[in-house]
Amino acid sequence: MTTTTRSATPLSAESASMRGRYRRLAAGAATAAAVGLVIAMAPSASAAGTSEIALITILDEPRGYCVDMTGSKQNAQTSSPLQTHTCYDYEGSIAVDQGVTTAGVAKGSLRFPSFSVCVVGTGVSAGSPVTLTSCGASGLKAVKMSKTGQIKPVASASLCLTAGTNTIEGGGGNPVHLKRGLTWETCASSAATRQQWKLKS
Repeated sequence: MTTTTRSATPLSAESASMRGRYRRLAAGAATAAAVGLVIAMAPSASAAGTSEIALITILDEPRGYCVDMTGSKQNAQTSSPLQTHTCYDYEGSIAVDQGVTTAGVAKGSLRFPSFSVCVVGTGVSAGSPVTLTSCGASGLKAVKMSKTGQIKPVASASLCLTAGTNTIEGGGGNPVHLKRGLTWETCASSAATRQQWKLKS
């Protein structure tokens, strides 16, 4: 009887191919796990328990203008004055550089919890920028929000938080984001569209 001997070469090649495939799958899984770990460890771009402070009147920005820290979300600058900027809630959540602690507003505190800073309501006059200072979880009593939406500093009942008149383009968004200045100005009916605010959660 003649015995047929099968070549080991095809099996060896197939085994090598399978081993290579397993290595690629393992490497892919490791990469995916690493990416997942990075995503999980990244700081959140939104802040729970917060609200945006938005102008009641829609001016030239259909998405609305909100009180905003300069800079970009997690990289916002706490040492720079505040501005008004396209509200970010159209993206599905409140951004950390626009979210103030909702419960604190009624107590007179405008606190950005992700940065532990609060709006300063003393030492201001007409034309003053709106600045920030470090504050604890209890906030800092600095303002009073009226029923009509005016936000006044504790230093002066005649001043109101006021969005600027000039619009410039921001650095992102589609359509591109818009921004304006933000200052303390004399309260006036002629400026009501830029001085009346609401909380958006």
